[in-house]
Amino acid sequence: MSYSRSNDFTDGIFTELAGIWIRRGYTRYRVSRFEEYDLYAKNRSFITGSAILTFTDTDGRLMALKPDVTLSVIRNTVPSPALRKLYYCESVYRAADPSSGFSEIRQAGLECIGPLGLFDVCEVITLAARSLAALSERYILDLSHLGLLGGFLEDAGIDPALRPELLRLAGEKNSHEARALLARNDVSPHTAGLFDTMIHLRAPLEEAVARLSALPLGENAADALSELARVARALRGTQGIYLDLSLRSDERYYEGVVMRGYIPGVPSPVLSGGRYDGLMRRLHKEAGAMGFAVYLNLLERVLPAPEALDTDVLILHDGTDPEGLMRQISALEAEGLRVRADRAVPEGLRYGKLLRYDGGEVHE
Repeated sequence: MSYSRSNDFTDGIFTELAGIWIRRGYTRYRVSRFEEYDLYAKNRSFITGSAILTFTDTDGRLMALKPDVTLSVIRNTVPSPALRKLYYCESVYRAADPSSGFSEIRQAGLECIGPLGLFDVCEVITLAARSLAALSERYILDLSHLGLLGGFLEDAGIDPALRPELLRLAGEKNSHEARALLARNDVSPHTAGLFDTMIHLRAPLEEAVARLSALPLGENAADALSELARVARALRGTQGIYLDLSLRSDERYYEGVVMRGYIPGVPSPVLSGGRYDGLMRRLHKEAGAMGFAVYLNLLERVLPAPEALDTDVLILHDGTDPEGLMRQISALEAEGLRVRADRAVPEGLRYGKLLRYDGGEVHE
């Protein structure tokens, strides 16, 4: 990654990512720093961390410093026959738990909202992979499809009251407790074995789809697998994408494909997202939606900091030819460079290249 024009670490990363998204037609979206508290209070479980920083506005409304961007984007979405393809770079304010202080968390991401088709799902996954690749060649993007395990449990006739606990255990890859729970409820060893196989399956996407296709899945799970197989075919050749059915998200908000992205040196996901049609419905919006966020603050631990320069080019001159000097500066600025002209090198100034101007031209 290059940071030729940014002195700020996270802005440098965002510029790199935004370039990827802009090339696919995504446009910049900016949200207010705060929203009415009610928006977040009704959807607390969608927000990482339960604490919300609030204050009373001058008109008496209870407001909140924004703990989430996606909710704000959806709230301001109006129905349209065309897709809204948006990207952002914003700060959110969260506390991991009531005993910890609030933190400003810098994140960038994109949202695709509207009449989503399979192509749009594949495009968002592709952009997630390309975003991770811009951060590290050794990235991993884990995918899951919430219809696979959920559909399998439904097809197997598992008591709906047991399913949330089984899905929680699947997220932990906890075979022992899952098998014990199924046995106590008279579920056959064959079904328990299939469930265990699925929750421990983690392999490159096409390979994982092939292995799942060999299992005797029911109709609902097979439908989800068919969608995932089409995704795998569309993404053929894209490196670093794995299927991991233990990856879970809140099914009140998410459905279909969900994803988490990792790079070396960071133990937690630096990217997360998925399809959140359920959240759209909860906010009374009749549209599909999919997106992801990149947690810029996590990247400071592992990525090299950009060189902090005050200017790209410093030109030393004797002041005798202002017209010619202006032309030279304009030419350099047209190349996207920051230029400073001075009679001597200022103390402490950080510059990329030193040039001298005399006789109508610049030279090193």
